[in-house]
Amino acid sequence: MNNIVLVGFMAVGKTTIGKSLKGIFGYSLFDVDSLIEKVEKIPISEIFSQKGETYFRTKEVEVAKKLLSRNNNIISTGGGLFLNEEVRKMALKNNFVVFLDLDINEVYNRVNRNNLRPLAKGKGLEDLKALYDSRLQYYLEANVRIDTNKKTPKQIAEEIKEYYYKWLNKEL
Repeated sequence: MNNIVLVGFMAVGKTTIGKSLKGIFGYSLFDVDSLIEKVEKIPISEIFSQKGETYFRTKEVEVAKKLLSRNNNIISTGGGLFLNEEVRKMALKNNFVVFLDLDINEVYNRVNRNNLRPLAKGKGLEDLKALYDSRLQYYLEANVRIDTNKKTPKQIAEEIKEYYYKWLNKEL
């Protein structure tokens, strides 16, 4: 399918970097969380509190499967989506999957700037680190891991572009 799929922990900049990639490739950008909010007509935090995480995860998988069946798009996933085995296998089959990694201390600083992330609400640094650690094995299945620390979205997008072309040419 040749989509570029951005995965990683919450607040690493998947959507922001996706916007930079859109400028480079001219692909459409789809943010899974934003699409769910649009359909549900409420923010993710309210979906979690009103309908529960299981409901949200079901919707997330539905949206992801539709997007992954298309061509030449940039897909920004939620932090937990890549943990779903069916989605992960589908993503890795014919798409370029990028794990965006960021120091957990910076993640903690970012999530504490707002109260919009239901899985981070009321969590300390150690709790976030434990959640990150529990997800890391899945993120590491991506085609490439990009360290996003101290880089601009444009720099990260340029780095992804280089790896993407290598992947297309079967050099990765």
